Amino acid sequence: MPSGLFALDALVKEADVTVRFAGDVDPSRFLIVIDGDLASVESALARVVDVGADDLLETLLLPRAHAALRAAVAGTFTPPEGPASEEHAVGALQCHTVISTLAATDRALKSAEVALLRLRFATDLAGQGHAVVSGEQYDVEAALEAASTGAGAGVRVETRLIPRATAVTFAAAAQRRPGARPLRPLDA
Repeated sequence: MPSGLFALDALVKEADVTVRFAGDVDPSRFLIVIDGDLASVESALARVVDVGADDLLETLLLPRAHAALRAAVAGTFTPPEGPASEEHAVGALQCHTVISTLAATDRALKSAEVALLRLRFATDLAGQGHAVVSGEQYDVEAALEAASTGAGAGVRVETRLIPRATAVTFAAAAQRRPGARPLRPLDA
């Protein structure tokens, strides 16, 4: 946490960026997510690398991140109400780190016509993350393939395709506010 605060202060002083998240996440890490124009984000990220030294675990630069991913990270994301068709599939992906989750989700969203249903990372997930997308089955298959294929060496992206997802599955997969979890006790 001390190194995270130090890096946060340095990057904010370095460039005009919007801090989307800065704080403790599982397992005892400090996560910083920033947004802004590419030059400012690159400058801030370079500063973090300089001051982070051995304490920095990983970084990610997503130029032109998908709009749905940006909205989810910014906290302004609203998932679709329900499947557009009874033929829609649901695709879930999970990664072992926040960075790999964000990168895999961005690749999935950019690769096919899918809707983001859910994005969660780090807190209460032991530092891991997951995302859920929905759409026509061939689009969801393409999105999950892109999420997995583009991962770097040693990065595991676990995926599952659910063809013709039921309304119950769709509702369980969709993003909810922490206080609005209707599937108790399974979704406590």
